[in-house]
Amino acid sequence: MKNVSETILAGLSDRQQQAVKHTEGPLLLVAGPGSGKTRVMAHRLAYLVGVNNIPADRILAVTFTNKAARELKERCERLVDFQKEFLQVRTFHGFCARVLRFDGDYVGIPREFSIFDEDDQKKVIRRSFEDENIDIKQHSPGTILNTISRLKNSTKMPDEFAREVSDYGQEIASRIYSRYQSILDVSNAVDFDDLLLKAFILFNDHKYVLDKYSDRFKYIQIDEFQDTNPLQFKVSKLLSNNNGNICVVGDPDQSIYSWRYADPSNLTDFKKSFPKTTVITLDQSYRSTKNILDAANSLIVNNPDRTDKNLWTNNDIGSKIAVYQTGSEEDEARVVLDEIQRLNQSENTPLNEIAIMYRVNAQSRAFEVLCQRLGIRYRLIGGVKFYERQEVKDVLAYLRIVNNKSDDAALLRVINTPRRGISDKTVAEIIRMARENNTSVFSIIAEIYSGKLTGELIPRAIKSIKAFFELLEGIFDISDQLDITDLINFILERTDYISYIRRDEDKGLDREENINELKASSDQYTGIDTGSQLSSFLENVALVSNVDNLEGGDDVRPSSEDLTLITLHQAKGLEYDAVFLVGCEEGLLPHVMSIGEPDSLEEERRICYVGITRAKNNLYFSYSLVRRFRGVTGGQMLSRFVNEIPENLTTKKYARGFSHPLIDGYLKNSPNRKFKSPNTRPLVDEKRTVQFSKGTKVKHDIFGDGIIIKNEGNEGEVVFLKHGVKRLMWQYAPMIVIEKKRRHENDSHDFVDPEIDTA
Repeated sequence: MKNVSETILAGLSDRQQQAVKHTEGPLLLVAGPGSGKTRVMAHRLAYLVGVNNIPADRILAVTFTNKAARELKERCERLVDFQKEFLQVRTFHGFCARVLRFDGDYVGIPREFSIFDEDDQKKVIRRSFEDENIDIKQHSPGTILNTISRLKNSTKMPDEFAREVSDYGQEIASRIYSRYQSILDVSNAVDFDDLLLKAFILFNDHKYVLDKYSDRFKYIQIDEFQDTNPLQFKVSKLLSNNNGNICVVGDPDQSIYSWRYADPSNLTDFKKSFPKTTVITLDQSYRSTKNILDAANSLIVNNPDRTDKNLWTNNDIGSKIAVYQTGSEEDEARVVLDEIQRLNQSENTPLNEIAIMYRVNAQSRAFEVLCQRLGIRYRLIGGVKFYERQEVKDVLAYLRIVNNKSDDAALLRVINTPRRGISDKTVAEIIRMARENNTSVFSIIAEIYSGKLTGELIPRAIKSIKAFFELLEGIFDISDQLDITDLINFILERTDYISYIRRDEDKGLDREENINELKASSDQYTGIDTGSQLSSFLENVALVSNVDNLEGGDDVRPSSEDLTLITLHQAKGLEYDAVFLVGCEEGLLPHVMSIGEPDSLEEERRICYVGITRAKNNLYFSYSLVRRFRGVTGGQMLSRFVNEIPENLTTKKYARGFSHPLIDGYLKNSPNRKFKSPNTRPLVDEKRTVQFSKGTKVKHDIFGDGIIIKNEGNEGEVVFLKHGVKRLMWQYAPMIVIEKKRRHENDSHDFVDPEIDTA
C-alpha cells in the first residue's frame, strides 16, 4: 500500500515532482500551457498538508478567478484528508476583502462595507459629473473611470493627484476622482481597486496587522503571476517577507491583461525581490499535438526579450493546421460551420469539444446567425451573466441596504423599484441634499421621514418617501431573525416584487426562476451568524460578478450539445479538441489599436498564442478578403501571426463560390492562387486614405485630438495631444478630419494616391 507521499507524487514527471517537493524558500514555477500546472499546484498543497504536516489554515493559495479557486480546492480534497474549510484558496480580491472585513477599521473601512461593481461605479461617476457641474458629453466617463483605476493601482489618492495636475484634462479627472471617492466613502463602500489599495495601505502602515497575517500564512502560493499588477506584487511581498516561503506560478507568454495593469515583468522582478529563488520550468505539454506546439513556439519566439521556453510533447505529430481564405465574414461563418458539422458528424467530435474563438465580441454575429439558421446549438460566452440580470441585481440591492444602510448605489437602484411614485425629480432633490450635507441618501430619507428636512419636495413626494422609509424599516426590524433565503422571501412579499416582474409577459417566468436560483445559491450560508451570513454572501456575489467576468467564469459549463463561441481573452485556461481562430486579419488580430505600438503588438501575439494552445488535436485559422468593420467595408490582409508560422505546419484552403463587389475579378475562385503575404496592401477606401495628409488635424474616438505627422499611403503616424505618437492604418482608424491643412505646391507630395491591389 502506498504511503501518503507516494500517493501524492504518483503519475508526476520528474520536473513536476521537483516542484511539488520544493516547499521551503521562494519558488518560481514557469508553467507552459498544457503542462499540468493546476495538477502540480494541487499536489503541492496536498504535499504540504499530508507529508510536511503543515496545518491547512497556515497556507494561503491565491488564484486569478473564483472558478480556478474551486477547482484547486476540489483537487486538493481528492488527494489528502483535511478540513477543507481551513484551507484558504481565494482570489487576490477575495483575500483582500476578507482582510478588510476583519481589520478594515484601521484604514477607515467599516465591517459592513459594500463592494461596488462596474455598474455601480458607472452610476457614481455620472453622479460625480452632475455634482461637479461638468458636461458629461465633453468628457468620457469611461476614460475617467479608467484613469481613476490607474491612479489607485499606482497608490495615488485624490489629494496627491490634485497636487500634480498640469492641464485642463487632468483637472477634470481630479475633480471627478475626488467626488467619486467622496461618494464611496459616504456610502461605506469600496470599488474593486480599493480592495487591493486599502489592503496594501493596511499592511504597509500597520505592522501589527501585517505580522498577524504573515505569521498565520507561513506558506503562500500564487497562480497566474504574470497577470498580477504592481499593487498585487507589493501585497505579496509584504505578506511573505517574514517567511520567504512563497511559490509563484505563471507564464510570461500568456500575459494578456495589460488593460488591467497586469505586468509580466513581475515574474522576472520576483527573482530580484527574492534572490534565493529556485526556478523550475514546466515545458512538456500534455494537451496539444506536436504540430500545434510547433506553431505556438514559432509564433511566440517573435516577441523580443522573452523568457526562453520551448514547449515540447510526446503526443502525436497530429494534423496540419488548416488556414481558410474566405470572401467575407458570412463566407467565413459558412466554411467554419461546415467543417464543424463534419467534425461532429463524421469524426464524432462532441460540439462541447469545439470552440470558435475571436478577438472582439462583434465577430460572433455572423456565426450566431448561421448557427440559428442551421439549427446548431451554441453557447455564447460573455452574455449577460447571472448576477448581472436586472431582477437579481434588484433583490441583491435590497440585501445590500440591509447590510449597509449607507449604500447609496443600492438604495438609488430600488428607491422606485417596483414603482412607488418617487419621480426622477424627487430623487435628484434627495441626492442634492445628500451632497450638501455630505451624508448618505438613506440619512436624508430618514431626516425627511422625521420632518427635519423637506428641501424643495412637494407633499406627495414626501408621502412616497415616508412610505419607502417605513418599508425599509420593516425589513431592517426582522432581518436579524431570518436566514438569507427567508429574508429574500420577506423582501419579495413586502415589495410585491414577484407581481411586478410577472407583468413582463415574455420574460416574467424566466425572471422569477432567476430569483429562485438566487435563493438556492444562498442556502450554503444557512447556519452561520445572521450578520456574518449576509456579509459573506454579498461579498462572494460581488467577487464572482467582477473577477470571473475576465474569463469565461461560471458561464463556461460543458454540454455535449453546445458549440462554444468565445473571445480569446475568455478562453484562457480552457481547452478543446478543435479550435477555430477566426478573423485572423491585420486590424483584428493583431487589433488595429496595437499596430505601431511594440508592447501592444507583443501582447496581441500572446493573445494569439493563448488561442493556439487551447487546441488539443485540431487547429484552424480563417480570414476574409473583405470585412465590414467599424461601419466600413474594406479589403483585409492575412494576419502577420499566421505568416509567422512555418508553411510546413499548415495547409491552405480556399472557399469557393463567394462573391463581393470589391473582390469580383480579384480572386477568380482560383484554387492555385498564392496566399496574400502580410506585406500586400489591403483594398482601401481611396478617398478616406487621401484625406489623411501630413499636417491635417484629426479627432480619434479613443486618443482624441491630434495632427498627422506622416502619411505612407495606407498608414501613417499621428501625434495626439494626450497620448503621444501613434502609428495607425487609415482604413481602420476610428478618426475624422477636423481641420485639413491648406495645400501648397511644396507639400503636394503629401497627397499620394494609394495603390489599389486589383491583381
